[in-house]
Amino acid sequence: MNLLDWLVVAASCAVVFAVGLGFARRSSQKGATGYFAGGRDVPWWAIGLSNTATYSSGTGAFVMLVLVYGLSGNWLWWTSWIVWMPLVAIVWARMWRRMQIVTTAELISLRYGGSPAVMARKIYAFVCCFGFAVLIIAYITGFFAKTIAPLCPLTTWQVLLIFGGITVIYTMFGGLLGVVYADVVQFGIMITGCTVFFVLAVMHQGSWGDVLQRVQTIRPTGLTQTPPTEAIGWLTVAMLFLQGWFFAGSPTAGEGMTAQRFMAARDERHAMGGQLFNAFLALSFRTLPLIGLGVVAMALFWTSDLVKEVGAAPAGTAMLKDPAHAWGELVNASKLPHGFIGLLVAAEVAAFMGALSALLNWGGSFVVNDLLPARFGAARDRIWVSRLTTLSLFIFASAVTILFVDNMVSWFLFINSAMVIFLLPLSWFRFFWWRFNVWGELAAVILGLPLSILVWFVLDFQSRPIWQGLGLLFGLSFAVLFIVTLFTPPESKAVLKQFYARCRPPGFWKPIQAEVPLPDRGEPTAGRMLADCLLGIVAAFCLVLATNAVFVRDWTRLAIAIPVCLVAAVWLLRRVLESSKNKPTVSVSDPQNPVS
Repeated sequence: MNLLDWLVVAASCAVVFAVGLGFARRSSQKGATGYFAGGRDVPWWAIGLSNTATYSSGTGAFVMLVLVYGLSGNWLWWTSWIVWMPLVAIVWARMWRRMQIVTTAELISLRYGGSPAVMARKIYAFVCCFGFAVLIIAYITGFFAKTIAPLCPLTTWQVLLIFGGITVIYTMFGGLLGVVYADVVQFGIMITGCTVFFVLAVMHQGSWGDVLQRVQTIRPTGLTQTPPTEAIGWLTVAMLFLQGWFFAGSPTAGEGMTAQRFMAARDERHAMGGQLFNAFLALSFRTLPLIGLGVVAMALFWTSDLVKEVGAAPAGTAMLKDPAHAWGELVNASKLPHGFIGLLVAAEVAAFMGALSALLNWGGSFVVNDLLPARFGAARDRIWVSRLTTLSLFIFASAVTILFVDNMVSWFLFINSAMVIFLLPLSWFRFFWWRFNVWGELAAVILGLPLSILVWFVLDFQSRPIWQGLGLLFGLSFAVLFIVTLFTPPESKAVLKQFYARCRPPGFWKPIQAEVPLPDRGEPTAGRMLADCLLGIVAAFCLVLATNAVFVRDWTRLAIAIPVCLVAAVWLLRRVLESSKNKPTVSVSDPQNPVS
Protein backbone atom coordinates (compact mmCIF):
# COMPACT_ATOMS: atom_id res chain seq x y z
CA MET A 1 0.00 0.00 0.00
CA ASN A 2 1.21 3.51 -0.78
CA LEU A 3 0.07 6.97 0.28
CA LEU A 4 -2.85 7.02 -2.18
CA ASP A 5 -4.22 3.76 -0.75
CA TRP A 6 -3.99 5.04 2.80
CA LEU A 7 -5.76 8.27 1.79
CA VAL A 8 -8.66 6.22 0.38
CA VAL A 9 -8.86 4.19 3.61
CA ALA A 10 -8.70 7.38 5.69
CA ALA A 11 -11.48 9.02 3.65
CA SER A 12 -13.70 5.97 4.13
CA CYS A 13 -13.09 5.93 7.88
CA ALA A 14 -13.78 9.67 8.09
CA VAL A 15 -17.18 9.29 6.42
CA VAL A 16 -18.19 6.44 8.75
CA PHE A 17 -16.89 8.35 11.77
CA ALA A 18 -18.88 11.45 10.86
CA VAL A 19 -22.10 9.47 10.36
CA GLY A 20 -21.67 7.65 13.65
CA LEU A 21 -20.98 10.82 15.63
CA GLY A 22 -23.84 12.61 13.89
CA PHE A 23 -26.33 10.75 16.07
CA ALA A 24 -24.62 11.51 19.40
CA ARG A 25 -27.11 14.16 20.50
CA ARG A 26 -30.18 12.20 19.43
CA SER A 27 -28.96 9.02 21.16
CA SER A 28 -28.47 10.79 24.48
CA GLN A 29 -31.90 12.44 24.64
CA LYS A 30 -33.92 9.44 25.87
CA GLY A 31 -31.60 7.82 28.36
CA ALA A 32 -30.85 4.13 28.01
CA THR A 33 -33.78 3.62 25.63
CA GLY A 34 -32.37 6.20 23.24
CA TYR A 35 -28.76 5.04 23.59
CA PHE A 36 -29.23 1.26 23.38
CA ALA A 37 -32.63 0.99 21.64
CA GLY A 38 -32.45 3.91 19.21
CA GLY A 39 -35.57 5.52 20.64
CA ARG A 40 -37.49 2.60 19.04
CA ASP A 41 -37.63 4.45 15.71
CA VAL A 42 -35.38 2.46 13.33
CA PRO A 43 -36.97 1.65 9.92
CA TRP A 44 -36.93 -1.78 8.28
CA TRP A 45 -34.37 -0.96 5.58
CA ALA A 46 -31.85 0.30 8.16
CA ILE A 47 -32.42 -2.84 10.28
CA GLY A 48 -31.78 -5.07 7.27
CA LEU A 49 -28.64 -3.26 6.11
CA SER A 50 -27.26 -2.94 9.64
CA ASN A 51 -27.76 -6.61 10.48
CA THR A 52 -26.15 -7.68 7.21
CA ALA A 53 -23.19 -5.38 7.83
CA THR A 54 -22.84 -6.78 11.35
CA TYR A 55 -22.54 -10.33 10.00
CA SER A 56 -20.15 -9.33 7.21
CA SER A 57 -17.05 -8.84 9.33
CA GLY A 58 -15.36 -11.94 8.01
CA THR A 59 -15.50 -11.24 4.27
CA GLY A 60 -12.13 -12.94 4.05
CA ALA A 61 -13.67 -15.95 5.82
CA PHE A 62 -15.94 -16.64 2.83
CA VAL A 63 -12.92 -16.66 0.53
CA MET A 64 -11.11 -18.98 2.96
CA LEU A 65 -14.05 -21.40 3.17
CA VAL A 66 -14.32 -21.76 -0.62
CA LEU A 67 -10.55 -22.15 -0.94
CA VAL A 68 -10.36 -24.91 1.70
CA TYR A 69 -13.66 -26.73 1.11
CA GLY A 70 -14.65 -25.71 -2.43
CA LEU A 71 -18.05 -24.30 -3.43
CA SER A 72 -19.79 -26.83 -1.20
CA GLY A 73 -18.01 -25.27 1.81
CA ASN A 74 -20.66 -22.54 1.76
CA TRP A 75 -23.14 -25.07 3.06
CA LEU A 76 -21.28 -25.06 6.39
CA TRP A 77 -23.09 -21.80 7.06
CA TRP A 78 -25.83 -21.79 4.42
CA THR A 79 -27.47 -24.92 5.86
CA SER A 80 -28.33 -23.33 9.19
CA TRP A 81 -28.83 -19.80 7.84
CA ILE A 82 -31.56 -20.75 5.37
CA VAL A 83 -33.52 -22.00 8.39
CA TRP A 84 -32.86 -19.51 11.17
CA MET A 85 -33.06 -16.32 9.15
CA PRO A 86 -36.71 -16.70 7.99
CA LEU A 87 -37.58 -18.26 11.35
CA VAL A 88 -36.35 -15.15 13.17
CA ALA A 89 -38.41 -12.90 10.91
CA ILE A 90 -41.62 -14.87 11.30
CA VAL A 91 -41.49 -15.84 14.98
CA TRP A 92 -38.92 -13.97 17.04
CA ALA A 93 -38.84 -10.47 15.56
CA ARG A 94 -42.40 -9.62 16.59
CA MET A 95 -41.94 -11.00 20.11
CA TRP A 96 -38.75 -9.04 20.78
CA ARG A 97 -40.36 -5.81 19.60
CA ARG A 98 -43.59 -6.15 21.57
CA MET A 99 -41.80 -6.79 24.88
CA GLN A 100 -40.42 -3.23 24.92
CA ILE A 101 -37.16 -4.18 26.58
CA VAL A 102 -33.61 -2.94 26.04
CA THR A 103 -31.59 -6.16 26.31
CA THR A 104 -32.33 -9.84 25.88
CA ALA A 105 -31.29 -10.38 29.50
CA GLU A 106 -34.21 -8.19 30.57
CA LEU A 107 -36.50 -10.92 29.26
CA ILE A 108 -35.49 -13.06 32.24
CA SER A 109 -37.10 -10.60 34.65
CA LEU A 110 -40.33 -10.87 32.69
CA ARG A 111 -40.31 -14.63 32.22
CA TYR A 112 -39.33 -15.72 35.74
CA GLY A 113 -39.91 -14.44 39.25
CA GLY A 114 -38.15 -13.99 42.57
CA SER A 115 -34.49 -13.67 43.51
CA PRO A 116 -33.38 -16.58 41.26
CA ALA A 117 -34.58 -14.53 38.25
CA VAL A 118 -32.51 -11.56 39.41
CA MET A 119 -29.45 -13.80 39.67
CA ALA A 120 -30.12 -15.50 36.32
CA ARG A 121 -30.51 -12.14 34.59
CA LYS A 122 -27.17 -10.91 35.89
CA ILE A 123 -25.36 -14.16 35.04
CA TYR A 124 -26.82 -14.20 31.54
CA ALA A 125 -25.85 -10.55 31.03
CA PHE A 126 -22.32 -11.26 32.25
CA VAL A 127 -21.93 -14.29 29.95
CA CYS A 128 -23.23 -12.37 26.92
CA CYS A 129 -21.05 -9.34 27.60
CA PHE A 130 -17.79 -10.89 28.75
CA GLY A 131 -18.23 -14.26 27.07
CA PHE A 132 -19.92 -14.00 23.70
CA ALA A 133 -19.28 -10.33 22.88
CA VAL A 134 -15.62 -10.46 23.91
CA LEU A 135 -14.89 -13.76 22.16
CA ILE A 136 -16.54 -12.67 18.93
CA ILE A 137 -14.68 -9.34 19.01
CA ALA A 138 -11.44 -11.27 19.47
CA TYR A 139 -12.30 -13.55 16.55
CA ILE A 140 -13.27 -10.81 14.08
CA THR A 141 -10.24 -8.71 15.03
CA GLY A 142 -7.85 -11.62 14.63
CA PHE A 143 -9.36 -12.55 11.29
CA PHE A 144 -9.36 -8.97 10.05
CA ALA A 145 -5.67 -8.57 10.95
CA LYS A 146 -4.79 -11.77 9.06
CA THR A 147 -6.96 -10.84 6.09
CA ILE A 148 -5.15 -7.57 5.41
CA ALA A 149 -1.72 -8.78 6.60
CA PRO A 150 -0.36 -9.41 3.07
CA LEU A 151 -1.21 -5.80 2.19
CA CYS A 152 -0.72 -3.82 5.38
CA PRO A 153 2.28 -4.39 7.64
CA LEU A 154 0.14 -3.83 10.73
CA THR A 155 0.30 -5.91 13.87
CA THR A 156 -2.87 -6.91 15.68
CA TRP A 157 -2.13 -4.20 18.25
CA GLN A 158 -1.90 -1.58 15.52
CA VAL A 159 -5.16 -2.76 13.96
CA LEU A 160 -6.88 -2.41 17.33
CA LEU A 161 -5.31 0.99 17.99
CA ILE A 162 -6.11 2.55 14.60
CA PHE A 163 -9.35 1.02 13.31
CA GLY A 164 -10.61 -0.16 16.67
CA GLY A 165 -9.94 3.28 18.17
CA ILE A 166 -12.01 5.03 15.47
CA THR A 167 -14.84 2.55 15.97
CA VAL A 168 -14.96 2.76 19.75
CA ILE A 169 -15.15 6.60 19.67
CA TYR A 170 -18.19 6.85 17.38
CA THR A 171 -19.82 3.89 19.15
CA MET A 172 -19.33 5.54 22.56
CA PHE A 173 -21.04 8.76 21.52
CA GLY A 174 -23.41 7.70 18.72
CA GLY A 175 -25.18 4.88 20.58
CA LEU A 176 -27.25 2.36 18.65
CA LEU A 177 -28.48 4.92 16.12
CA GLY A 178 -24.91 5.87 15.30
CA VAL A 179 -24.00 2.20 14.96
CA VAL A 180 -26.99 1.38 12.72
CA TYR A 181 -26.59 4.24 10.26
CA ALA A 182 -22.82 3.89 10.17
CA ASP A 183 -23.49 0.24 9.29
CA VAL A 184 -25.57 1.38 6.32
CA VAL A 185 -22.64 3.38 4.97
CA GLN A 186 -20.18 0.58 5.76
CA PHE A 187 -22.27 -2.00 3.92
CA GLY A 188 -22.24 0.20 0.83
CA ILE A 189 -18.45 0.55 1.01
CA MET A 190 -17.99 -3.18 1.63
CA ILE A 191 -20.20 -4.44 -1.19
CA THR A 192 -18.79 -1.88 -3.67
CA GLY A 193 -15.20 -2.77 -2.84
CA CYS A 194 -15.78 -6.53 -3.00
CA THR A 195 -17.66 -6.30 -6.32
CA VAL A 196 -14.91 -4.20 -7.91
CA PHE A 197 -12.32 -6.63 -6.55
CA PHE A 198 -14.11 -9.63 -8.05
CA VAL A 199 -14.36 -8.05 -11.50
CA LEU A 200 -10.70 -7.00 -11.53
CA ALA A 201 -9.48 -10.35 -10.16
CA VAL A 202 -11.34 -12.22 -12.93
CA MET A 203 -10.07 -9.85 -15.62
CA HIS A 204 -6.51 -10.48 -14.46
CA GLN A 205 -7.01 -14.21 -15.10
CA GLY A 206 -8.48 -13.57 -18.54
CA SER A 207 -12.15 -14.44 -18.16
CA TRP A 208 -14.49 -16.32 -15.84
CA GLY A 209 -14.35 -19.27 -18.22
CA ASP A 210 -10.56 -19.36 -17.85
CA VAL A 211 -10.90 -19.38 -14.06
CA LEU A 212 -13.38 -22.29 -14.13
CA GLN A 213 -11.25 -24.25 -16.59
CA ARG A 214 -8.18 -23.93 -14.38
CA VAL A 215 -10.09 -24.99 -11.25
CA GLN A 216 -11.59 -27.92 -13.17
CA THR A 217 -8.08 -29.00 -14.17
CA ILE A 218 -6.29 -28.73 -10.82
CA ARG A 219 -9.16 -29.40 -8.41
CA PRO A 220 -12.40 -30.54 -10.04
CA THR A 221 -14.01 -31.45 -6.69
CA GLY A 222 -13.77 -27.76 -5.74
CA LEU A 223 -16.65 -27.01 -8.13
CA THR A 224 -18.98 -29.53 -6.49
CA GLN A 225 -21.96 -27.40 -5.56
CA THR A 226 -23.62 -29.39 -2.82
CA PRO A 227 -22.66 -32.00 -0.22
CA PRO A 228 -21.80 -34.74 0.33
CA THR A 229 -18.08 -34.21 -0.15
CA GLU A 230 -14.94 -35.58 1.43
CA ALA A 231 -15.09 -32.92 4.15
CA ILE A 232 -18.86 -32.35 4.48
CA GLY A 233 -21.05 -35.43 4.82
CA TRP A 234 -24.81 -35.83 5.10
CA LEU A 235 -24.61 -36.20 8.89
CA THR A 236 -22.92 -32.80 9.12
CA VAL A 237 -25.56 -31.26 6.86
CA ALA A 238 -28.37 -32.81 8.93
CA MET A 239 -26.85 -31.55 12.17
CA LEU A 240 -26.41 -28.03 10.77
CA PHE A 241 -30.01 -28.03 9.51
CA LEU A 242 -31.23 -29.04 12.96
CA GLN A 243 -29.02 -26.36 14.47
CA GLY A 244 -30.67 -23.78 12.24
CA TRP A 245 -34.08 -24.40 13.84
CA PHE A 246 -32.69 -23.50 17.23
CA PHE A 247 -30.12 -20.90 16.13
CA ALA A 248 -32.94 -18.38 15.78
CA GLY A 249 -32.86 -17.80 19.50
CA SER A 250 -29.12 -18.01 20.08
CA PRO A 251 -27.10 -15.19 21.68
CA THR A 252 -25.15 -14.74 18.44
CA ALA A 253 -28.13 -14.71 16.06
CA GLY A 254 -31.79 -13.98 16.64
CA GLU A 255 -31.19 -13.28 20.31
CA GLY A 256 -28.04 -11.19 19.91
CA MET A 257 -27.31 -8.01 18.00
CA THR A 258 -30.16 -8.95 15.67
CA ALA A 259 -32.69 -8.85 18.51
CA GLN A 260 -31.32 -5.50 19.66
CA ARG A 261 -32.34 -4.00 16.32
CA PHE A 262 -35.80 -5.56 16.53
CA MET A 263 -36.25 -3.90 19.92
CA ALA A 264 -35.32 -0.60 18.26
CA ALA A 265 -37.74 -1.02 15.33
CA ARG A 266 -40.64 1.39 14.78
CA ASP A 267 -43.12 -1.45 15.15
CA GLU A 268 -43.50 -5.19 14.60
CA ARG A 269 -43.85 -4.86 10.82
CA HIS A 270 -40.58 -2.97 10.59
CA ALA A 271 -38.87 -5.58 12.77
CA MET A 272 -40.09 -8.47 10.60
CA GLY A 273 -39.51 -6.65 7.32
CA GLY A 274 -35.98 -5.71 8.39
CA GLN A 275 -35.11 -9.35 9.05
CA LEU A 276 -36.55 -10.53 5.73
CA PHE A 277 -34.48 -7.85 3.97
CA ASN A 278 -31.45 -9.01 5.97
CA ALA A 279 -32.06 -12.61 4.85
CA PHE A 280 -32.05 -11.62 1.17
CA LEU A 281 -28.91 -9.51 1.50
CA ALA A 282 -26.97 -11.97 3.66
CA LEU A 283 -27.79 -15.19 1.78
CA SER A 284 -27.18 -13.98 -1.75
CA PHE A 285 -26.44 -10.34 -2.55
CA ARG A 286 -23.60 -10.02 -0.02
CA THR A 287 -22.01 -13.37 -0.84
CA LEU A 288 -22.04 -13.23 -4.64
CA PRO A 289 -18.71 -11.38 -5.07
CA LEU A 290 -17.15 -13.18 -2.09
CA ILE A 291 -17.91 -16.67 -3.42
CA GLY A 292 -16.57 -15.58 -6.78
CA LEU A 293 -13.33 -14.45 -5.14
CA GLY A 294 -13.10 -17.83 -3.42
CA VAL A 295 -13.30 -19.58 -6.79
CA VAL A 296 -10.52 -17.36 -8.14
CA ALA A 297 -8.48 -18.21 -5.03
CA MET A 298 -8.96 -21.94 -5.80
CA ALA A 299 -7.37 -21.33 -9.20
CA LEU A 300 -4.29 -19.67 -7.70
CA PHE A 301 -3.55 -20.99 -4.21
CA TRP A 302 -2.99 -24.18 -2.24
CA THR A 303 -2.93 -24.76 1.51
CA SER A 304 -1.72 -27.45 3.91
CA ASP A 305 -5.36 -28.52 4.30
CA LEU A 306 -5.53 -29.18 0.57
CA VAL A 307 -2.28 -31.12 0.66
CA LYS A 308 -3.92 -33.48 3.15
CA GLU A 309 -7.09 -33.74 1.04
CA VAL A 310 -5.95 -33.96 -2.58
CA GLY A 311 -2.14 -34.05 -2.53
CA ALA A 312 0.74 -31.76 -3.45
CA ALA A 313 0.15 -28.38 -5.00
CA PRO A 314 -0.04 -28.41 -8.82
CA ALA A 315 2.35 -26.35 -10.89
CA GLY A 316 1.51 -22.69 -11.02
CA THR A 317 -0.23 -22.48 -7.66
CA ALA A 318 1.14 -20.66 -4.63
CA MET A 319 1.32 -22.31 -1.21
CA LEU A 320 -0.27 -20.18 1.51
CA LYS A 321 1.11 -20.30 5.03
CA ASP A 322 -2.33 -19.52 6.43
CA PRO A 323 -5.67 -19.87 4.55
CA ALA A 324 -6.83 -16.71 6.33
CA HIS A 325 -4.34 -14.81 4.13
CA ALA A 326 -6.21 -15.82 0.95
CA TRP A 327 -8.03 -12.49 0.51
CA GLY A 328 -4.92 -10.36 0.89
CA GLU A 329 -2.76 -12.63 -1.27
CA LEU A 330 -5.45 -12.55 -3.95
CA VAL A 331 -5.23 -8.75 -4.01
CA ASN A 332 -1.47 -9.01 -4.53
CA ALA A 333 -1.83 -11.69 -7.21
CA SER A 334 -4.34 -9.57 -9.15
CA LYS A 335 -1.75 -6.79 -9.68
CA LEU A 336 -4.25 -4.04 -8.95
CA PRO A 337 -3.34 -0.36 -9.30
CA HIS A 338 -2.88 1.77 -6.20
CA GLY A 339 -6.06 3.47 -5.16
CA PHE A 340 -8.03 0.32 -5.95
CA ILE A 341 -6.02 -1.49 -3.28
CA GLY A 342 -7.00 1.24 -0.85
CA LEU A 343 -10.66 0.79 -1.82
CA LEU A 344 -10.44 -2.95 -1.11
CA VAL A 345 -8.78 -2.43 2.25
CA ALA A 346 -11.44 0.18 3.01
CA ALA A 347 -14.08 -2.46 2.26
CA GLU A 348 -12.50 -4.83 4.77
CA VAL A 349 -12.14 -2.04 7.31
CA ALA A 350 -15.82 -1.16 6.88
CA ALA A 351 -16.89 -4.76 7.46
CA PHE A 352 -14.70 -5.00 10.56
CA MET A 353 -15.85 -1.69 12.04
CA GLY A 354 -19.52 -2.55 11.43
CA ALA A 355 -19.29 -5.77 13.40
CA LEU A 356 -17.09 -4.30 16.12
CA SER A 357 -19.40 -1.34 16.77
CA ALA A 358 -22.45 -3.63 16.99
CA LEU A 359 -20.72 -5.93 19.47
CA LEU A 360 -19.47 -3.07 21.63
CA ASN A 361 -22.91 -1.47 21.83
CA TRP A 362 -24.59 -4.82 22.43
CA GLY A 363 -22.14 -5.90 25.12
CA GLY A 364 -22.23 -2.52 26.85
CA SER A 365 -26.02 -2.59 27.01
CA PHE A 366 -25.90 -5.56 29.38
CA VAL A 367 -23.64 -3.76 31.82
CA VAL A 368 -25.76 -0.62 32.06
CA ASN A 369 -29.22 -2.19 31.83
CA ASP A 370 -28.71 -5.47 33.69
CA LEU A 371 -25.55 -5.51 35.80
CA LEU A 372 -25.63 -2.06 37.38
CA PRO A 373 -28.09 -1.32 40.21
CA ALA A 374 -31.55 -0.36 38.96
CA ARG A 375 -31.40 3.19 40.32
CA PHE A 376 -27.82 3.98 39.41
CA GLY A 377 -27.66 7.72 38.87
CA ALA A 378 -29.66 10.00 36.64
CA ALA A 379 -30.27 9.43 32.95
CA ARG A 380 -27.31 11.64 31.96
CA ASP A 381 -25.00 9.74 34.34
CA ARG A 382 -26.09 6.40 32.88
CA ILE A 383 -25.27 7.63 29.38
CA TRP A 384 -21.72 8.42 30.47
CA VAL A 385 -21.48 5.07 32.23
CA SER A 386 -22.62 3.49 28.95
CA ARG A 387 -19.81 5.24 27.08
CA LEU A 388 -17.17 4.27 29.63
CA THR A 389 -18.46 0.69 29.57
CA THR A 390 -18.07 0.58 25.78
CA LEU A 391 -14.46 1.74 26.11
CA SER A 392 -13.67 -0.73 28.91
CA LEU A 393 -15.19 -3.62 26.96
CA PHE A 394 -13.03 -2.75 23.97
CA ILE A 395 -9.86 -2.72 26.09
CA PHE A 396 -10.70 -6.09 27.65
CA ALA A 397 -11.55 -7.64 24.27
CA SER A 398 -8.28 -6.31 22.83
CA ALA A 399 -6.32 -8.13 25.51
CA VAL A 400 -8.18 -11.38 24.78
CA THR A 401 -7.47 -10.95 21.07
CA ILE A 402 -3.74 -10.60 21.59
CA LEU A 403 -3.46 -13.47 24.04
CA PHE A 404 -5.71 -16.19 22.66
CA VAL A 405 -6.79 -15.91 19.02
CA ASP A 406 -4.58 -17.70 16.48
CA ASN A 407 -6.07 -20.56 14.39
CA MET A 408 -8.81 -18.86 12.35
CA VAL A 409 -10.35 -22.03 10.90
CA SER A 410 -10.85 -23.48 14.37
CA TRP A 411 -12.24 -20.23 15.71
CA PHE A 412 -14.56 -19.80 12.74
CA LEU A 413 -16.17 -23.18 13.38
CA PHE A 414 -16.21 -22.62 17.15
CA ILE A 415 -17.86 -19.20 16.99
CA ASN A 416 -20.44 -20.25 14.40
CA SER A 417 -21.28 -23.66 15.79
CA ALA A 418 -19.86 -25.10 18.97
CA MET A 419 -19.94 -21.99 21.18
CA VAL A 420 -23.67 -21.43 20.86
CA ILE A 421 -25.12 -24.88 20.39
CA PHE A 422 -25.48 -25.65 24.12
CA LEU A 423 -27.76 -22.63 24.50
CA LEU A 424 -29.82 -23.25 21.37
CA PRO A 425 -32.79 -25.03 23.00
CA LEU A 426 -32.99 -22.31 25.67
CA SER A 427 -35.02 -19.75 23.73
CA TRP A 428 -37.44 -22.39 22.50
CA PHE A 429 -38.15 -23.52 26.03
CA ARG A 430 -38.46 -19.94 27.31
CA PHE A 431 -41.03 -18.89 24.75
CA PHE A 432 -42.90 -22.05 23.84
CA TRP A 433 -43.19 -24.12 27.04
CA TRP A 434 -44.86 -22.65 30.09
CA ARG A 435 -43.34 -25.26 32.41
CA PHE A 436 -39.74 -24.20 31.74
CA ASN A 437 -38.32 -22.41 34.79
CA VAL A 438 -35.45 -20.24 35.95
CA TRP A 439 -33.39 -23.21 37.14
CA GLY A 440 -33.25 -24.63 33.61
CA GLU A 441 -32.20 -21.16 32.45
CA LEU A 442 -29.39 -21.02 35.00
CA ALA A 443 -28.14 -24.49 34.09
CA ALA A 444 -27.88 -23.59 30.40
CA VAL A 445 -26.21 -20.23 30.98
CA ILE A 446 -23.67 -21.47 33.53
CA LEU A 447 -22.69 -24.70 31.77
CA GLY A 448 -22.97 -23.71 28.09
CA LEU A 449 -19.74 -21.82 27.39
CA PRO A 450 -17.33 -23.92 29.51
CA LEU A 451 -18.72 -27.19 28.12
CA SER A 452 -18.40 -25.84 24.56
CA ILE A 453 -14.75 -24.96 25.16
CA LEU A 454 -14.17 -28.35 26.79
CA VAL A 455 -15.66 -30.33 23.91
CA TRP A 456 -14.23 -28.23 21.07
CA PHE A 457 -10.71 -27.47 22.29
CA VAL A 458 -9.80 -29.58 25.34
CA LEU A 459 -11.29 -32.85 24.00
CA ASP A 460 -10.33 -31.72 20.48
CA PHE A 461 -13.64 -32.46 18.75
CA GLN A 462 -12.62 -29.88 16.13
CA SER A 463 -10.36 -32.57 14.61
CA ARG A 464 -13.30 -35.00 14.25
CA PRO A 465 -16.23 -34.87 11.84
CA ILE A 466 -18.14 -31.68 12.66
CA TRP A 467 -21.43 -33.45 13.38
CA GLN A 468 -19.92 -35.34 16.32
CA GLY A 469 -19.04 -32.26 18.41
CA LEU A 470 -22.28 -30.51 17.53
CA GLY A 471 -24.35 -33.60 18.26
CA LEU A 472 -22.69 -34.15 21.63
CA LEU A 473 -23.28 -30.57 22.78
CA PHE A 474 -26.84 -30.56 21.47
CA GLY A 475 -27.69 -33.79 23.29
CA LEU A 476 -26.11 -32.57 26.53
CA SER A 477 -28.10 -29.35 26.31
CA PHE A 478 -31.47 -31.04 25.92
CA ALA A 479 -30.71 -33.49 28.70
CA VAL A 480 -29.61 -30.81 31.17
CA LEU A 481 -32.53 -28.46 30.46
CA PHE A 482 -35.20 -31.17 30.69
CA ILE A 483 -33.83 -32.84 33.80
CA VAL A 484 -33.26 -29.61 35.73
CA THR A 485 -36.68 -28.21 34.77
CA LEU A 486 -38.69 -31.32 35.63
CA PHE A 487 -37.00 -31.76 39.00
CA THR A 488 -37.57 -28.16 40.11
CA PRO A 489 -40.86 -26.30 40.74
CA PRO A 490 -42.58 -24.27 37.99
CA GLU A 491 -42.82 -20.49 37.97
CA SER A 492 -45.79 -18.85 39.67
CA LYS A 493 -48.91 -18.36 37.56
CA ALA A 494 -48.90 -14.62 38.27
CA VAL A 495 -45.48 -14.24 36.61
CA LEU A 496 -46.39 -16.51 33.71
CA LYS A 497 -49.66 -14.68 33.05
CA GLN A 498 -47.92 -11.29 32.99
CA PHE A 499 -45.33 -12.62 30.53
CA TYR A 500 -47.95 -14.22 28.30
CA ALA A 501 -50.06 -11.05 28.21
CA ARG A 502 -47.07 -9.02 27.11
CA CYS A 503 -45.40 -11.41 24.66
CA ARG A 504 -48.21 -13.68 23.42
CA PRO A 505 -45.87 -16.51 22.43
CA PRO A 506 -47.12 -19.51 20.45
CA GLY A 507 -46.66 -23.07 21.65
CA PHE A 508 -47.55 -24.96 24.82
CA TRP A 509 -49.22 -22.27 26.92
CA LYS A 510 -52.75 -23.67 27.24
CA PRO A 511 -52.90 -23.71 31.08
CA ILE A 512 -51.83 -20.06 31.18
CA GLN A 513 -53.70 -18.91 28.09
CA ALA A 514 -56.99 -20.08 29.60
CA GLU A 515 -56.54 -17.66 32.53
CA VAL A 516 -55.46 -14.60 30.51
CA PRO A 517 -58.47 -12.91 28.84
CA LEU A 518 -57.02 -10.92 25.96
CA PRO A 519 -58.73 -9.17 23.05
CA ASP A 520 -58.36 -10.74 19.63
CA ARG A 521 -55.47 -8.98 17.88
CA GLY A 522 -55.41 -11.29 14.89
CA GLU A 523 -52.42 -13.27 16.11
CA PRO A 524 -51.34 -16.02 13.67
CA THR A 525 -51.77 -19.54 14.95
CA ALA A 526 -48.79 -21.81 15.63
CA GLY A 527 -49.77 -23.82 12.53
CA ARG A 528 -49.76 -20.73 10.31
CA MET A 529 -46.40 -19.61 11.70
CA LEU A 530 -44.95 -23.07 11.00
CA ALA A 531 -46.30 -22.95 7.44
CA ASP A 532 -44.78 -19.48 6.97
CA CYS A 533 -41.44 -20.73 8.30
CA LEU A 534 -41.44 -23.62 5.81
CA LEU A 535 -42.30 -21.19 3.02
CA GLY A 536 -39.39 -18.96 4.08
CA ILE A 537 -37.01 -21.93 4.12
CA VAL A 538 -38.07 -22.87 0.57
CA ALA A 539 -37.42 -19.30 -0.61
CA ALA A 540 -34.03 -19.13 1.13
CA PHE A 541 -33.01 -22.58 -0.12
CA CYS A 542 -33.82 -21.69 -3.73
CA LEU A 543 -31.99 -18.38 -3.31
CA VAL A 544 -28.71 -20.06 -2.32
CA LEU A 545 -29.12 -22.72 -5.02
CA ALA A 546 -29.42 -19.93 -7.57
CA THR A 547 -26.39 -18.17 -6.09
CA ASN A 548 -24.22 -21.27 -6.43
CA ALA A 549 -25.56 -22.05 -9.90
CA VAL A 550 -24.40 -18.66 -11.20
CA PHE A 551 -20.74 -19.52 -10.65
CA VAL A 552 -20.73 -22.89 -12.41
CA ARG A 553 -23.09 -21.75 -15.19
CA ASP A 554 -25.76 -24.27 -14.29
CA TRP A 555 -28.49 -22.44 -16.20
CA THR A 556 -31.07 -25.21 -15.75
CA ARG A 557 -30.84 -25.06 -11.97
CA LEU A 558 -30.88 -21.26 -12.12
CA ALA A 559 -34.01 -21.25 -14.30
CA ILE A 560 -35.83 -23.47 -11.80
CA ALA A 561 -34.56 -21.92 -8.55
CA ILE A 562 -35.26 -18.25 -9.30
CA PRO A 563 -38.99 -18.55 -10.16
CA VAL A 564 -39.62 -20.82 -7.17
CA CYS A 565 -37.75 -18.40 -4.92
CA LEU A 566 -39.72 -15.41 -6.20
CA VAL A 567 -43.11 -17.11 -5.83
CA ALA A 568 -42.31 -18.32 -2.30
CA ALA A 569 -40.86 -14.95 -1.25
CA VAL A 570 -43.79 -12.88 -2.56
CA TRP A 571 -46.32 -15.26 -1.01
CA LEU A 572 -44.48 -15.18 2.31
CA LEU A 573 -44.16 -11.40 2.32
CA ARG A 574 -47.90 -10.98 1.70
CA ARG A 575 -48.77 -13.37 4.55
CA VAL A 576 -46.32 -11.75 6.97
CA LEU A 577 -47.54 -8.23 6.27
CA GLU A 578 -51.16 -9.32 6.74
CA SER A 579 -50.41 -10.95 10.09
CA SER A 580 -48.32 -8.05 11.43
CA LYS A 581 -50.52 -5.04 10.83
CA ASN A 582 -49.82 -2.28 13.32
CA LYS A 583 -51.28 -3.34 16.62
CA PRO A 584 -51.30 -1.55 19.99
CA THR A 585 -48.36 -2.54 22.13
CA VAL A 586 -48.94 -3.56 25.71
CA SER A 587 -46.99 -1.25 27.99
CA VAL A 588 -45.59 -3.05 30.99
CA SER A 589 -42.72 -1.63 33.00
CA ASP A 590 -39.93 -3.77 34.34
CA PRO A 591 -40.20 -3.45 38.11
CA GLN A 592 -36.71 -4.79 38.65
CA ASN A 593 -34.96 -2.35 36.33
CA PRO A 594 -37.04 0.46 34.85
CA VAL A 595 -35.36 2.05 31.88
CA SER A 596 -34.46 5.69 32.37
